[in-house]
Amino acid sequence: MAGTLVDPARAGNLIVNGGRVGYQLGATMNAERQPAPPPVTISRAESWQVGLLLAAFFVFNLLTAARYPFVWIDEVMYSDPAVNLLLGHGFTSSAWYAQSSSELWAGNVPLHSAVLYLWLRVFGFSITSVRSLNLVCLVAAAALAWRAGARLRLIVTARARLTFLALLLGGYAVIFAYRSGRPDGLALLLVAALGFAQSLASAWKRIGSWFALGLLAPWVGLQLLPLLGVGGGLLLLFVGGRSLPQLAAGGAGAVAGLGSLVLFYQSHGVWESFLRSIRQHTSAGFFGMLMSGQFRHSNLLPKDFSFWPVFALALLLAAYLLARRRLSWRSPLCFGLAYAVALSLALVIGGKFPTYYGWMTYAPLCLCVCAALSSTPLPPLWRRASGGALMLAVGVGAGPHLAAAAWDWPERDYERVRAFVRQHVTAGDWLYGDHVVYYAAKPLAARVFMPFYLAAMPEDEKRRLTVLLVAPGNLTEVTNTIGGHWVSTGDRLSPGRPPLFGTDWKRGFLSMPNHELEVFRRYEETTEAARP
Repeated sequence: MAGTLVDPARAGNLIVNGGRVGYQLGATMNAERQPAPPPVTISRAESWQVGLLLAAFFVFNLLTAARYPFVWIDEVMYSDPAVNLLLGHGFTSSAWYAQSSSELWAGNVPLHSAVLYLWLRVFGFSITSVRSLNLVCLVAAAALAWRAGARLRLIVTARARLTFLALLLGGYAVIFAYRSGRPDGLALLLVAALGFAQSLASAWKRIGSWFALGLLAPWVGLQLLPLLGVGGGLLLLFVGGRSLPQLAAGGAGAVAGLGSLVLFYQSHGVWESFLRSIRQHTSAGFFGMLMSGQFRHSNLLPKDFSFWPVFALALLLAAYLLARRRLSWRSPLCFGLAYAVALSLALVIGGKFPTYYGWMTYAPLCLCVCAALSSTPLPPLWRRASGGALMLAVGVGAGPHLAAAAWDWPERDYERVRAFVRQHVTAGDWLYGDHVVYYAAKPLAARVFMPFYLAAMPEDEKRRLTVLLVAPGNLTEVTNTIGGHWVSTGDRLSPGRPPLFGTDWKRGFLSMPNHELEVFRRYEETTEAARP
């Protein structure tokens, strides 16, 4: 097995300096600094194991991408600008809630949509091709995090590094991110790249990489700014002045990146649309609603089942080491606990902390816990309990997803939706539909509009709609907004059975309803077609 256990007398205080890690004596903060131990050597066997694990992970997820999860809100909203550009309609969106489809799209994650456009030019437009971008980003992020954990001597044993990969790939919120078609895969890759950049031997390479990645961060997603702020502040506190050059470079890059994003949107006349988008994301925060007497947690507080076993294990390990006077407040374990709590509070106070951001706290905490386990001799009972807690984290993470996918497998055959849409939609139709019809209708109809776009939809677009493909229960709400008289053609796609975890979408990723659609056309069109 690669690497050796660190002497527990020196395992307390971690100081990162490029690719080297120095240790201070746990007994006193002023003890003489020890020389940095030699770098961890990754064996060929470990490299093969990691390569096979990531390859199997990628193939399995690629083959099942179109079946799970359902086609849902965020996937469509963040993909639509790329798809419109691919289909010749410009970098616009008829699925976004804050601007019309004639404007340049001014969302909060523009780089994902731009990269997705290039991706789709190579692999074409389909559910699998859209979702595969996240899979590639996640595999690359996992590989970088694995290498960084060894190069920085954070995780000093091969077993602990493989455990970290299993936790990362099997975490509930991480699965949420890489299976859904959301833009979180690119964000996770950027964070992993920051960790790997810290392991570079050259100080100038580290500083330059941090600046470049900081520059990209606002374009990848504004949700990364709290992560960078909290993480940078805690690194400065825990690591000290050695981290200052990289942190300053990353901060300067983030400021420059944010400034360039602002200038880009202002130069294209969509700055106000961008601000409306951001206000929509942050105006209804958990604490703000709580102060107004509303206890609403849906999409405001994370439901990451995998986080809690790892967090509980981190607390127990900290208590165990503290009782034996072997805990240093500058250890990776303490950093992971402080980071998880601080970033959670920052996200909740800043607006919302939905489940799909759960990877931001879960992945770094897993890294820190595995670092502690790899360098801390524990009694057999503690070793078994730690292994059980980590297995539980993967079980409650992957288990519900696997159960929902297996139960709903026949219902989520997208070919049923595709055949239904082809039967009832023509090339001249202006279509409004539930999110499930997006992949089937987008390349077929003249224009396709999605539910959240109703808030920004101009009247002339509403008048030109010719067909609705919606669940029957949604018809009244839709027609009250778009107006007109609509009649059913009598054609309906109905689910065979209810989903395993119910149909209340507020419960999150697992509980969306199975495919249910009915075709409605304008009354004037149906009567006109019936005349001899």
